Order: sequence, then C-alpha cells, then structure tokens
Amino acid sequence: MSDDLQSPSMMEKGKNLAKFSWQLINYIQQNHEKVLVVEDETYKERIMVCRDCDKYREVQNECAECGCYLPAKARIILDSCPLGKWGAKEDDWDEKFNNIMEEIDSQNHKNHN
Repeated sequence: MSDDLQSPSMMEKGKNLAKFSWQLINYIQQNHEKVLVVEDETYKERIMVCRDCDKYREVQNECAECGCYLPAKARIILDSCPLGKWGAKEDDWDEKFNNIMEEIDSQNHKNHN
C-alpha cells in the first residue's frame, strides 16, 4: 500500500456511481420478478395475516389502513404492514442484492475480456 496513490476525482467518482446505479436499475428492471418479490410461502403468510385483520376490505381486496391493493403489497419484498403485523424481508433482500452484485460483477468482467 502506498500513500502516493490518489483517489479518482470527484467527477470520476460520480461517473462510477452513476454507472453502478444504471447497471443496478437495469438488472432489477429486467429481473424484477425474481429480485423484488417474496417467496410464495411468505406471500401466502402475509395474505393470511391481512385477511384476518379488522382493516381488511374483502370486496376491494385492500387494506383500510394504508389503502394498498393487498395482492401487490404482500408480494413486494421490502414492503410492510402499516400496523406492524408483518415486515419487510430485509434478510432476503440482502441475499438477493448480494446475488445481483455478483451477477453484475460477472457481466462486467465478461465485457472487459
């Protein structure tokens, strides 16, 4: 390690962040069904909790507390119940995010070779 090494300029750091952000957004957009949603078992558990709740509006299939359409809300990995009855699956998201990063890194290495 050397103290003589210089970091990239702020402009280069900004470009690197923008490139990474663009890659991440594109990956998620192309693979949203496998990275942004919970597993079927978690989805079913969330729906059951919602249906047992006094804020459940059966005909509309929505939550009277937040107004969300429950089949969509219960599917999203980082969403949570406004009453705290179920929460975001952050551990699952962390694992999926790490997998995304590995795939992006792998694609970057292929593109540079």
